[in-house]
Amino acid sequence: MNRKYDIFEKFSDGSSLWRGCVLGLKSTRSHLQELSGESENQFYAIDISSGKTIRPEKEMDLNVPRKFERQRKSAVA
Repeated sequence: MNRKYDIFEKFSDGSSLWRGCVLGLKSTRSHLQELSGESENQFYAIDISSGKTIRPEKEMDLNVPRKFERQRKSAVA
């Protein structure tokens, strides 16, 4: 089943603007990547039926190494 995701752009003042609706998780991730490459603003998508929030892959990838580094440092200490 393909879910519908509403895509939003978040501005530096904290406000958000609805940018459109995309069908399917893969298409949504692709669209978020494309939009985030065109603007300095943040983008996210929400599955209204479940409340799940999707962010562009590059933002998620930036968070993973930091968590890994903290775990590694604490394991060494």
